[in-house]
Amino acid sequence: MAYVELGLFKLFYVYDNSAKDLNQETESRWNLVEKAWELNINKNLIAVEFDQETKELFTHDTKHHRTNITTSRGALNGYQKSRCFYCFKEISISSVDDLLADVDHFFPHLLKPQVATAGCCRPVNVDGVWNLVLSCLECNRGENGKFAKVPSLELLERLHTRNEYLIGSHHPLRETLIMQTGNTERDRKYFLDKSYRFSKINLIHVWQPKAQGTSIF
Repeated sequence: MAYVELGLFKLFYVYDNSAKDLNQETESRWNLVEKAWELNINKNLIAVEFDQETKELFTHDTKHHRTNITTSRGALNGYQKSRCFYCFKEISISSVDDLLADVDHFFPHLLKPQVATAGCCRPVNVDGVWNLVLSCLECNRGENGKFAKVPSLELLERLHTRNEYLIGSHHPLRETLIMQTGNTERDRKYFLDKSYRFSKINLIHVWQPKAQGTSIF
């Protein structure tokens, strides 16, 4: 049994290459649930928001007081398995690691002042968890990075798949994603498509990097 367990761990480490981040991921998921208990809120009803400055996820208690929950990197990394969302290059969520990931807005943050005119099925919260991914430095702000460009339709489908996975797996962010994007998969797909068309009209240029690793999600 010890040999099997060791083999599984080795397989996990080779495939994920992020064993050093596992504790942070687990802690982030637990913090989301624990905070719901502390605030006496059903864990499926806790509404999570993102702080652009601190890169933390936070919520409000029943008296509307803000309370920080956890780092957004830890909460998002479980799905991405320490790989850049865009190019699959290795990333890290450790603040002392040279490969520390950027928390990136899939639809660029500069659209925030304009989203009120998006005409979508619901208000578009650019800072919402639905729009956040972990990116390597090169993809986010390198010489050929995304910056203010719109990710390709292939990457949009990847975002939809990520969000649906988190919802279907009953991740602690499940209800937040539903509140931000729609009650059914059809609603959520429409929301993303509408957001894409709006972004394309305003930003025009489409972007997709070359893969730097094996596609694992």
